[in-house]
Amino acid sequence: MRRMNKKFVTALALTAAMSVSMVSGAFAAAGHANVAAVGTASSNSFYGVSYQSSYSLGQTHSQIAVLKNNLRAWRAYGSNESLFTGVAPITSTNGTFDQATKDNLIVFQRNKGLTADGIYGAASRNAMHGAIGSSPRGYVRIKNTTHYTNYNDTATGLSNDGTYKLDHSFVTASTKTTLDQIAASFYGTYAKKLEINDASLIDGADTPEHSSHQDGKSVDIRNYGMTAAQEKKLLEIAVANPNVSQVLFYTKHGLTSSKIVVRSDHADHFHLSTVN
Repeated sequence: MRRMNKKFVTALALTAAMSVSMVSGAFAAAGHANVAAVGTASSNSFYGVSYQSSYSLGQTHSQIAVLKNNLRAWRAYGSNESLFTGVAPITSTNGTFDQATKDNLIVFQRNKGLTADGIYGAASRNAMHGAIGSSPRGYVRIKNTTHYTNYNDTATGLSNDGTYKLDHSFVTASTKTTLDQIAASFYGTYAKKLEINDASLIDGADTPEHSSHQDGKSVDIRNYGMTAAQEKKLLEIAVANPNVSQVLFYTKHGLTSSKIVVRSDHADHFHLSTVN
């Protein structure tokens, strides 16, 4: 076989890499600040529309157009097309939930281990956020680890977020590292996973559930099932971390750190704020 010119081979490799990058970039761009939401966030000035709790076949809503755009991008990403054998592509870009939208959503749901019913609800929305995994602000999504769970992704967490069902699971990369460090230290002492609750939205926009949590540097940690000693230990670990700027909690548990701010409305969770 004739040996190919090195420059030609290099050009082919670059072209292939650019093609993969373009597909990946197209999917990420489709999700930037634009994942179809569910809930009733009419008081959220950023989104400005009343969401339904779910969307299904035959309905019409502006967010369904967003969903269709994301499903088309996800189908085109990488080798995902191979998952859609016999499934017609989504060809329209309007806000009507048609049969093609349902069929494509079912493929996505099956791939993510969800109930494959073709109904777009909070679990499917969160899975789409996780699949996109990127943010216009460079935030990363909190996912379950050996040291903590993302309460937003649990059935109970989704149920408790009964009004808005927006995905508060995004933080800065530095905040994610800080959270990993704190959780690992706590787990090393008690072999107990932390439950991470609300952080920021994918685009850092305002949210009707929080006056803060807009910069990727705020994280709530549930204290459900913790003893007083465990609460104190978590406070000690948190304030010792140089990237933690403040912890809001209902008590200092005898600690004197100025980073701890006592707030009576934070009896069921710690609110951690970070520097970066």
